[in-house]
Amino acid sequence: MDVGQALRALAEASADDVGRLLLHASRAVTGAVLVELHARGYDDVRPSHAAVVAQLDEDGTHMAELARRTGTTRQAVAASVRDLVAGGYVTTAADPADARASIVRLTPRGADLCHAAAGVLHQGTATWGQALDDDGLAHLRSQLARLAAAADTPTVRGS
Repeated sequence: MDVGQALRALAEASADDVGRLLLHASRAVTGAVLVELHARGYDDVRPSHAAVVAQLDEDGTHMAELARRTGTTRQAVAASVRDLVAGGYVTTAADPADARASIVRLTPRGADLCHAAAGVLHQGTATWGQALDDDGLAHLRSQLARLAAAADTPTVRGS
């Protein structure tokens, strides 16, 4: 098989691939959320930041746990946390039980970001509801939940 045939075969196989469609939809949602957050003054927030903030516990979370939850490396989480600290969204402190470990906590500005993001997500869901109608959106949610439950597969770190 030559290179052209191989590329055409891949293009045909991926044209309506569910995973690719889900990835495209996810990127569209993430992009729309970030555009709106930037318009609301949170112009320093990136997707990697949102992933970290979304995994924080109310009383704070260890960096190692954030890495596990986000499926990324500790170094990647540390870089995002540094940015979030610089933006005033989170603080870090040594864990009193283990000085080698850092706990990341949300600040009031970070809480404001969470409220803004929640509002934007609700608006996006309403838009999808108009495009699909309420029954279509409910069906999509149900099917995506089934897919997520069935896909209990470990992820590759850093992907």
